[in-house]
Amino acid sequence: MRINKEVETLSKKSSVIFLGVGNGQNCFVERYCENVYLINGKRNTILTQLRLILTFLRLLFRYEIKSIHIINEQLLIFFYPFLFTKHVVLDLFDSIFLRWNKSGNKWLLLKKIVYWPVNKIIVTDENRLNLMPGYIRKKCNILPNYPRFLDSEVRKKQDSSIRIMYNGWLGLNRGTEVAEGLLRMALPVKIIMAGWFSDKYSSELPSRYPNQIEYLGVVKQDEILKITAEYADYILCVYKPVNENNINASPNKVYDAIQTGTPVIINSEVRISRFVEENKIGIVIPAYAEINYPDLYKQMKEKQNSFIFNREMKQKYSWEKIENVLLSAHHCF
Repeated sequence: MRINKEVETLSKKSSVIFLGVGNGQNCFVERYCENVYLINGKRNTILTQLRLILTFLRLLFRYEIKSIHIINEQLLIFFYPFLFTKHVVLDLFDSIFLRWNKSGNKWLLLKKIVYWPVNKIIVTDENRLNLMPGYIRKKCNILPNYPRFLDSEVRKKQDSSIRIMYNGWLGLNRGTEVAEGLLRMALPVKIIMAGWFSDKYSSELPSRYPNQIEYLGVVKQDEILKITAEYADYILCVYKPVNENNINASPNKVYDAIQTGTPVIINSEVRISRFVEENKIGIVIPAYAEINYPDLYKQMKEKQNSFIFNREMKQKYSWEKIENVLLSAHHCF
């Protein structure tokens, strides 16, 4: 979702050449790019990575590339020797160091080596900025995970069940456990799922509860916003606190809530739950590991129509307000 917005924004000022892994089935950026190059294969295999590097080298020779936008440290490391003569923007929204619980100045020497060829680093919020090593923060810009402004007021369709949108990266640590916990209680709950499965167990969830789950496949974000605005009573936004990356998550779902007038369900261990609580835009679960599902359902039912969203918040937390940060990082003005 974030990458699609970024490519669309960059295409307004520059020609974009996109390189990634996939079969093209859900490549929504194609219409914004001069050319798209996709490596068909399993993402983490040596063969796929080798083909990715060779294609990258071929593109460097074929095109006059002024600036390179790289997602997370892993790809930076793969392309490392070929970056020193280019303007490099590193986009960190799923940092490997946070997944390894090595924030701040931990492993400082390694971080200095890894970040050496980088000219600009993009992080998603001030909290994540403070988790970067001190020496590199002057190179960092904050580009939040805001969705595009949804300029329509949609009245929700009524239903006897509580309807929960569970979308994005669909995995055990990011929603599947909680969704199944509610479904196991045989409560009047329906789950709308859309996105990418990160594990086999999650991919089998719709078949285990066919009468309570509707899986939409991989859907564009603007379509997800419209479906959520019209059909969802809540957005599932939980993260099992297994590492610093999950605890310091900066999910677009919180801001999707504001655009669609749909409260989130989030656990207190996630730092952004303070924002949810302060702005009264969702239910904060006290602890991920100790969820009382009948009580959670009761809260969802009782608070269903008590959340207040307004147009001013929608405008403030929209991609249009902050996309110039991305253009500035690439010197696109």
